[in-house]
Amino acid sequence: MPKVPEGGRRFAIGVRLRDLFATWWQHRAAFLISVIITVVALGVYILTFVGDRNTPLFDFLKRFEYSTLDTRFRYRPPQYTRPDPRIVVVAIDQRSQEVLGKWPFSRKYFGQMLDQLRKDGARVVSFDVTFDKPDQTVAPIRALWGQIENDKKEGKPPDPRMEAHVAELAKDYDSDAQFAAALRRFGPVVLGNFYLQADEIQGIDDATLNKYAEMVQWYALNRNAIHPATGKADFAALLNSYQFEGTLFTATIANIPELAPPDNDEKTSIGFFNISSDADGVLRRGLLAVPFGRSNNPDDIDLYGSLEVQTLRLYLGLKSEQVTVNYGQAGIATIQFGDKLTVKPDWLGRVLINYRGPRETYPYTSIADVVTGKFKPGTFRDKIVLVGASATGIGDLRTPPYGGIDYPGLEVHANVIDNMLNNGFLIRGPHQEIFDLCLIFLFGIPLGIAMALVSPRWMWFGLALLLPFGYLNYVAFLRGYWLNFTLPALTLTANVMLVSLYRALVEEKEKRKVRSAFSRYLSPEVIRRLLVNPQLVEPRKTEITVMFSDIRGFTTISEKLDAQELALFLNRYLSDMTKIVFETQGTLDKYIGDAVMAFWGAPIEERDHAIQACNASLAMIKRVQELQKTWEAEGKPRLDIGIGLNSGPASVGNMGSELQVGYTALGDTVNLASRLEGLNKEYGTHILVNESTHEAVKDAGFLFRELDVIRVKGKLQPVVIYELVGEIAGLEKEPGYAELQQRLKDFAAARGLYTHRKWDEAQKAFEEILKGVPGDGPARMYWKRCQEYLFDEPPAGWDGVFTMTHK
Repeated sequence: MPKVPEGGRRFAIGVRLRDLFATWWQHRAAFLISVIITVVALGVYILTFVGDRNTPLFDFLKRFEYSTLDTRFRYRPPQYTRPDPRIVVVAIDQRSQEVLGKWPFSRKYFGQMLDQLRKDGARVVSFDVTFDKPDQTVAPIRALWGQIENDKKEGKPPDPRMEAHVAELAKDYDSDAQFAAALRRFGPVVLGNFYLQADEIQGIDDATLNKYAEMVQWYALNRNAIHPATGKADFAALLNSYQFEGTLFTATIANIPELAPPDNDEKTSIGFFNISSDADGVLRRGLLAVPFGRSNNPDDIDLYGSLEVQTLRLYLGLKSEQVTVNYGQAGIATIQFGDKLTVKPDWLGRVLINYRGPRETYPYTSIADVVTGKFKPGTFRDKIVLVGASATGIGDLRTPPYGGIDYPGLEVHANVIDNMLNNGFLIRGPHQEIFDLCLIFLFGIPLGIAMALVSPRWMWFGLALLLPFGYLNYVAFLRGYWLNFTLPALTLTANVMLVSLYRALVEEKEKRKVRSAFSRYLSPEVIRRLLVNPQLVEPRKTEITVMFSDIRGFTTISEKLDAQELALFLNRYLSDMTKIVFETQGTLDKYIGDAVMAFWGAPIEERDHAIQACNASLAMIKRVQELQKTWEAEGKPRLDIGIGLNSGPASVGNMGSELQVGYTALGDTVNLASRLEGLNKEYGTHILVNESTHEAVKDAGFLFRELDVIRVKGKLQPVVIYELVGEIAGLEKEPGYAELQQRLKDFAAARGLYTHRKWDEAQKAFEEILKGVPGDGPARMYWKRCQEYLFDEPPAGWDGVFTMTHK
């Protein structure tokens, strides 16, 4: 193949880009579907997931996203979720009820537990329990003591020994006093409390609620307005946000003063353990700070820390005023633990719990074993000890992302403390939301453009993008980021399926009509490009190269074969010729008996249409030569063909009647090509081209021989005709190439003598050529013409043009 010039490559690139745009434009309706899907997906995402809004209309999407998040938790490898060894659990389990008695057992055991933990070096103990009423195990003795006191008032003095004995029993069984004493001995202990909504306080009088409120007011957190000028308004807005989310509480249940006296607030602290599940019942968030006050006046409302916040404060050795909640116009910004730790919850003080594993990920020890000292020394040294119920029937059991309903609430607190200590909360914020929006856009618009350019049968591979997307989501989760899976995946799936369905049902129906109409004219590649722009088949005037080929002596051949043999013979020949036309991106116009008419440059405009036509012509001659050997071996007649090529403007398009339409080319360019094909018989050649075709391909690596200047019948303007000899690259490899070049030079010199009316010298020059190559048709034709001119010379004003007297 001849080398394509640099300009040709640039032109080809430009054509390709133009074709791509034309393809996209043709499928703009499919792209519009992608745009609509993208806009809807972005809107739904913003309404449902940005800012974690509650939108009942799309609640099912949020539930599905929760399920995908839970799946990520379940399949996360253990090496990514190692629990902090500083956290342990002392459980009120089934065994402790067997050893210490049915729950609620005497609080003296909590005192004994604290003493054991103090001896073993525990650092902080936190109770996931509220001691809001006095211990009832000593109630009978208290009642007896009360009766003795009443008898004394009524003048019925009791037996002194019995009075002393009852007093001793009351002291021995006063488990609250024993528990309180153990609390003082241990030091940093957090007792749990919880807050109530308005609909949860029915039946409780205001005096009791006010008393509880007074008990907890000593444990309020320090709060700081980031913008002091708007601090009051910002805090009021924060309270409104809490109220909207249902976490602005008006009542609390607190511990009895004997256990948590206000004068010991730097040692024994109180933290709430309110936690709430998501809409699907799974607990994924922790709450670090809530507002509380019995008044509707914002000035009378304070922020209180959770069990986890107070535990961490005591663990870090901080005073209450050193824990500060910083808030601004957007809500809570940070919770500052002095200069030792900063926690960044969401605007309502919530955090996404990055669970370290399923139940019993943290070490569990039964409280019965702690009370009786049946544990390995050093088990609790420098540890945060969480105490709470895990037994069925008494435990605060929750549903974690791992499934089931047996996850103790105290282990939820362990995970939150772990996340706070190690800055390990699951991150879901503006950066992740922007990333999600970018993915939705990517799976919408760019993918939509791509699907507008490819065939529908390849579109389903777009769904394969779910695999790298899922992997990206999972890797991000392993690194602590929660990226949305639902909306990007839904955008991708809907985009691929709906666009594919539309193109398959609507566009492909039209394409099948085009394929059916043009499959006999055009190659599959040209049809593919034509489908991009069906308007190309409309009649128009354009530059093309037309080819006519004809079998020489077909009448003689047909007489030697019967009808069946002739049909098979002709079908094989025409099939091979048509295949060559298609392989060179040509258009088959028609068969005219044994003749083939084709053209290049339409319906798809090609800058190199003349080069393609020349390549096709040479390939046809080569194939015919191969077929000649086969047919001669089979005893069939010898077949030879002539080809005429002409380049120029022509009217091309669908033309015909209302009943029958065909894609064809018309005009003088077509007529001249037909005349050139017929001239092959005169000159004894195989391929003739006119000067316009020669000019278009003269630098493309072809070898030509200028034959003549003729005036065809019906035309006044003369044309220069050339013989296409072959491709130079191929001819150079043949042993007789040097002789061929010399013969062509000799021919050109002989023609020079001819044009100068030196008939005798010219005839001798052509005769010398024929001595070397007797089959040189043009030399033989000129020898004969010189012979004629020797007897009947052209007129004196002869311009060297030979006028053809027949078609």
